[in-house]
Amino acid sequence: MSKSKLGKGLVVGALFGIAAGIYMASKEGKQLADRLKKQAGEIEKRIRTELKKNKKMSQSAYNDAINTVLAYYVKSKKIAKTELPDLRNYLLGKWDLVKEEIAEVPKEQASKKAKKAKRRK
Repeated sequence: MSKSKLGKGLVVGALFGIAAGIYMASKEGKQLADRLKKQAGEIEKRIRTELKKNKKMSQSAYNDAINTVLAYYVKSKKIAKTELPDLRNYLLGKWDLVKEEIAEVPKEQASKKAKKAKRRK
């Protein structure tokens, strides 16, 4: 890549960043951010609800939960079909984090049981 193209790319990127920053600071930008945050919370809540339906957590169960929730959002038209593949890939990519959290739950439960047992003595 030539220096002139790189320089133009940096300038365009900087201008885009400034424009995005100004927009996000505006009332409309803040409303957009609030809507996206709310929608992300709703999606997370629905995924958790779907996961609770499974007795055993696995990557397959996680994938099924994501597919079920995203299918709901497509039918309800709360998410554009064009956004769906990226969102699905993002969520599927979080399996390792979910797996770590699942591994922590039994440890936390065992710790709570041990504390209760000590209190009873």
